[in-house]
Amino acid sequence: MISKIVFFGDSITAANRNLHNPLGDGYVSMLKDLFSFDTELDGIQFVNSGVNGHMVGDLLNRYQEDVLDHKPDAVVIKIGINDAYNDFISGGGSRHIRKNATGLDKLVQNLHTGLPMAQFFLFTPYLISDSKSETFYLRMSEYCDVVKSVAQKYTIPVLDIQSVFDIAVKQKPAREWADDQIHPHHEGHALIAKAAFTFLKRHIAKS
Repeated sequence: MISKIVFFGDSITAANRNLHNPLGDGYVSMLKDLFSFDTELDGIQFVNSGVNGHMVGDLLNRYQEDVLDHKPDAVVIKIGINDAYNDFISGGGSRHIRKNATGLDKLVQNLHTGLPMAQFFLFTPYLISDSKSETFYLRMSEYCDVVKSVAQKYTIPVLDIQSVFDIAVKQKPAREWADDQIHPHHEGHALIAKAAFTFLKRHIAKS
């Protein structure tokens, strides 16, 4: 059984974390609560290494301090929303997507080299949208595909959070999940936590 998980990502992972609230107010904290109620998973230490606004390049600059130095048994990487957003508003297109793919590939390689015995998990980015034809949704889908491609290359389990919200918007409109379609309200974070719990419980190696 693993003893420590690091969650590595952007503001969705950070969720207002600080010294007094190190797990934040979002899905990481909620997921920890779900783990604590499970006899097989209770006792696993959580580390929240999310930072607002970060992209894959930022994670490459801080993975030593914010992941490797914690010596975790498992790492969850959730990145790509800011990469997609900055691409979308700048019109970067395929050049930005290639840079994101190269960066994520390098990040996974570096983490695996530093933590050869650890388990790795990837979570896709997402846009909470009422329409799959929305231009930004289509761009975000390309970044989701990058995560899935890297996951397939390295045989890493991947949680498709975009699909989780695609189902959610059938229950109520996107703006009721997140004002800006990206940063979820409490209920949206709970949705991510529930999906992550089912996913991680299935994949975490037992020893």
